[in-house]
Amino acid sequence: MSTLIRVRDGFAHVSSGVAAAEDPSFLTAVVEGAGALLHWDATAGAQRPDADIHDIDAAAGWLADVYGPAVAAAARTGAEAVVEIAASEPGIVEAVLRLGHLTWARSWWPASARIAALDPALLAAEIALTSHAVSHLLDDEDAVEHALREAVDATSALAALPLPLTADGAAVSTALAELAEDHGVALRPVTTTQEAMIAREEWALAAGGTGPSAAGIELASGTAPVRWADVPAQSVDAEGEARWSLRQHDGRTTLHVEVPAVDAEGAATTLEARFGPSDSAVDLALERVGAQFIGETGVPASVAFLPPGARTLWVHDPVLAPSPGAPESAEARERVIRFAADRLESPSASLAERSAGAGR
Repeated sequence: MSTLIRVRDGFAHVSSGVAAAEDPSFLTAVVEGAGALLHWDATAGAQRPDADIHDIDAAAGWLADVYGPAVAAAARTGAEAVVEIAASEPGIVEAVLRLGHLTWARSWWPASARIAALDPALLAAEIALTSHAVSHLLDDEDAVEHALREAVDATSALAALPLPLTADGAAVSTALAELAEDHGVALRPVTTTQEAMIAREEWALAAGGTGPSAAGIELASGTAPVRWADVPAQSVDAEGEARWSLRQHDGRTTLHVEVPAVDAEGAATTLEARFGPSDSAVDLALERVGAQFIGETGVPASVAFLPPGARTLWVHDPVLAPSPGAPESAEARERVIRFAADRLESPSASLAERSAGAGR
């Protein structure tokens, strides 16, 4: 297997082939290495990451582990070359790929009615342990401690795993406890799951209902996709669409918006929506009610006469997306959904993925 090293303006790009066009963020797994950004297509089964190196000296401590000494030496020369990978550390490469996948799943897992959501506490535990395995190559010297602090609630999730996964959960729990003790991080003890079970039952009952019905005469309605990049992960159904309707009741015109939600730990409880062209847009808040985000507001009667092309709906979290972005490719989104569905049934998947798959 050969590696291409391209050098330009003080930056080096290391790749197993000619660099492809930049993928959208939801297709890209990323690990921030010392002096470089490692990245690859999260859905493509990569055998080794690509690397954009901005500081050869900082990256020198780990380049050989990932690409072998010949590639590391060639990168230091600053000249373009094609180099054979003669040796590397397979365990390190696997851990880098695993860490990138776990952090990708935390940000982009396409939870939906078809794809079970992942437990963020389980992901946090696995991210902490995997970060420790590759801590020498990470850009953040305190990455393991930071990851452990995000995993302080993982013990309860690990103790509540389905029976076929209890042995794996116990092993992860033990390793996590030891790592946390080494770094002076206190994990929270196991707590009862009764409150969580009640909350899930209430959510399921709400999801099974018909939801609130808008009164009056429907003047117009439509649907719009929700960009994954515009909303928090595992909050909006990745395969669903937002629906809007304009209604008239007692001489008043209202805009009603509904967005299918996902039953997931840590999901967002509020979003925002914008309807219509930018020069006369209507903004409204959406609140999570059972299985949907719902919002309604009064609008001028003229909104009902907007031409079809101006009846646009943008659903977003204002922190993540202060302005609209380009539409995401339906083909790329479907590729991620197929990939996630396969992961739920894969014996080599992460513990979080296997737990979600077992609970379907």
